[in-house]
Amino acid sequence: MRTTIKDIAAKTNLSVTTVSLVLNNKPSKISQKTKELVLKTAKELHYRPNQLAVGLIKKRTKTIGLIVSDIRNNFFSSLAKGIEDECRRNGWTLILCNTSDNHQRDIEYIHVLASKSVDGILYCMSVDSTRENFQKSYDLLGALNIPFVMIDRSYPMPNRAIVRLDHIRGGYMATQHLLELGHKRIACVTGPNYLEDSRDRLDGYKKALMEAGIVFDESLIFEGGYDMGSGINAVHSLIGKDFSAIFAFNDMMAYGVYKGLKAHGLCVPADISVIGYDDIFLSEILEVPLTTIKQPIELMGCAATKKLISIIEHEPLGGDTTIFEPELIVRKSTTAYPQN
Repeated sequence: MRTTIKDIAAKTNLSVTTVSLVLNNKPSKISQKTKELVLKTAKELHYRPNQLAVGLIKKRTKTIGLIVSDIRNNFFSSLAKGIEDECRRNGWTLILCNTSDNHQRDIEYIHVLASKSVDGILYCMSVDSTRENFQKSYDLLGALNIPFVMIDRSYPMPNRAIVRLDHIRGGYMATQHLLELGHKRIACVTGPNYLEDSRDRLDGYKKALMEAGIVFDESLIFEGGYDMGSGINAVHSLIGKDFSAIFAFNDMMAYGVYKGLKAHGLCVPADISVIGYDDIFLSEILEVPLTTIKQPIELMGCAATKKLISIIEHEPLGGDTTIFEPELIVRKSTTAYPQN
């Protein structure tokens, strides 16, 4: 059974009040010798404070909930590591919830985390979170009075705090890299069109094309769902069209593109250059290492955690956005367009 303050009081022949004052580091006239006795006995009996009881007294549990859309995606596992590391550095506990990209599970887990009395939530909304769906999540978090920080995906809302990458810049950099290699017919495998991060990457793609004097071709755009299957399906849809490179809006879809191209007897990069987005660790160890846009994923997780703890402890008014800059990582999946 869990050791209680009463057990320590009985062992030391001290009052429960005295033991409580010492363990909670409350100002008192208790002697140093008595304090040392209480702390020594607590250690011997493996005493651990009841965090629920502490939370009821202090109105804080020092627990954060993390809702991710797909823990199988290395973006989210790396993100979770950065968040967990920052929580440990600050003496906070993390509860992880995986929704498998299902908005209804987003709602269910918000309720679950509220029942666990978390102090705040780090929220990576599911892929099927349309604006209407996100509004439901946003309204629920407000009704439950739970502070939250969005990571990467979101919609503009009042008092919304978010940590994200400059996705317009990222989309521009990826496309510019391919253009500099001489590619002019660049296909895209996007995320869902209703998501802000996907639209921003596409805007960056269009901007780079426009600056190069290349007309945007809607037929080269395939709307995916940020999973590997989308990359495979994109290739099947694009085959037969005139393109020499593919820009996948995340690395998981780029892996699917690799697989789809191989099924059609095409090689990367000899036949088709491929660039991804995220720079998850698998991208470096592929047979053909993937050129990609790097997101500092763990740093973003740390920043989101710090932001949420600050909101919880200081309760600032309004929301704000922390934007990280992308980085182009050039590997072997992109090469110069062959000049005839």
